[in-house]
Amino acid sequence: MNWFAKNVLLLNLVVLIGALAWIHGGTRPDWLLLVIPWLTLPVLEWLLVYPQVKKNETLLDARRRVWRGLACDPLTYLGVLFTVMLIIPLFNVAEAPQVVVESGEWVKPLPPVPWLPFCTDPSMHGLLPLWFIPAMITVLAAKHGLLKKGKRVLLEVICWNGGALAVLGFIQLWSGTDSIFWMTPMPAYFFSTFGYPNFAGAFFTLTFAVSFGIWFQQMTEASELFSENLQAMLEPPSKLQSNRMLLPTALCLAAAVTTLSRAAILLCAVLVVVFLLYALFYTWKRMPVGLRVVVLSSIGGVLFAATALFFAFKLEELKEEISTITVEAVTERVTGTGKGYYHTRVAKEIWNDYPVYGVGGLGYRAYLLAYITPEEEDRLQTIGGVNVHNDSLQFLAEQGVVGFGLMVMFALTLFGGMAWQVFAFCRAKRALARSRKLSPRGWIYLIPPPTVAVWAGTTATVCHSFGDLPFRSPAVLAV
Repeated sequence: MNWFAKNVLLLNLVVLIGALAWIHGGTRPDWLLLVIPWLTLPVLEWLLVYPQVKKNETLLDARRRVWRGLACDPLTYLGVLFTVMLIIPLFNVAEAPQVVVESGEWVKPLPPVPWLPFCTDPSMHGLLPLWFIPAMITVLAAKHGLLKKGKRVLLEVICWNGGALAVLGFIQLWSGTDSIFWMTPMPAYFFSTFGYPNFAGAFFTLTFAVSFGIWFQQMTEASELFSENLQAMLEPPSKLQSNRMLLPTALCLAAAVTTLSRAAILLCAVLVVVFLLYALFYTWKRMPVGLRVVVLSSIGGVLFAATALFFAFKLEELKEEISTITVEAVTERVTGTGKGYYHTRVAKEIWNDYPVYGVGGLGYRAYLLAYITPEEEDRLQTIGGVNVHNDSLQFLAEQGVVGFGLMVMFALTLFGGMAWQVFAFCRAKRALARSRKLSPRGWIYLIPPPTVAVWAGTTATVCHSFGDLPFRSPAVLAV
């Protein structure tokens, strides 16, 4: 089998994930409809026909392994159920709520089949299949169709793609353009291909975390600090090769801050502190005294330089955004209890009236005015006011407990499976050490750094979703 046939699934996954980020962060439905289905279907085809083949198996054996894995994987059935739930509303359409002029009361028409999922606008609801189906197929393809090396390569490519998008964003800022790709005018601040800064902030925060995890693992292996990679121990890579992921790490971190997303700035600051403490704890015992002094001095120097640059240059917009990050502001945003926050109440009331299936994809905007009080009409949010800015509440209002439950079960099954694999791996390594009468390593040294970084980045994105809508960006979903 030639190289292309062995890696056609990996290549197609790279193109699909990259396209979701480069097509305006996945927020241009007209372009998505023309491109994404034709990239998603081949991924499904290659997964079933041309998965990556292990050394001691034939292509037919690899296909059987993948088919058997898909048949036994709960994610497959959860994905199928969620896909069916997303498709049904396209054919079960209700009219949008209407106000009776004489009485001022709102009438909410029922769909043709009231006991099935419905929507009020198929063109809006149709975005959800374009968001979630590619993401779910990507998960299944990467889990069952790629070997370990292929998964590592895919993660690295995702990080380098984030670095390339960061460079594009910096170039656009330097040029002073007000248009994405110098072609699509934007009415407000944007960064890279993302018209909404919080989408960009969530994307670059996540890619920063993943990039750091890969770099830290490669660096510790090259430095012979708790390496589990026998090949890296026998054939140590060059300094350039072992530190190559430092570039996308720095680019994505800088990009996350440059998006001026307050959530991204706050979460990146937290992640930097967490990763710094994790790295020091992970390597401290194996560091010579001289290296410890160098590391601490370097950390201090970097922090001092960053602080000096922040005050030396006129970064007024960044300083203004940072000044608004307070405990009170974060609490109000997450809980929706601040002055003028009516979205939380409206979303809860919509879910209370349509608890099972919700009102369909992006149906919140159609039902919003029907739940607004006269006092709130005078302070309606005009920019971004068609979203709840809380993913959990908006998905509950639009997909109900069934749809949101399927989403949560998919995520918990995916990460629960990862956690169990990591636990089994660590337990086996400790048992092996005891059988050889060696002192077993602590758990923190056995969990691969990329796994820790992925968990940390995903946790940051989930936290972000409590005060905004990062999971409504296909670029973030795909990563």
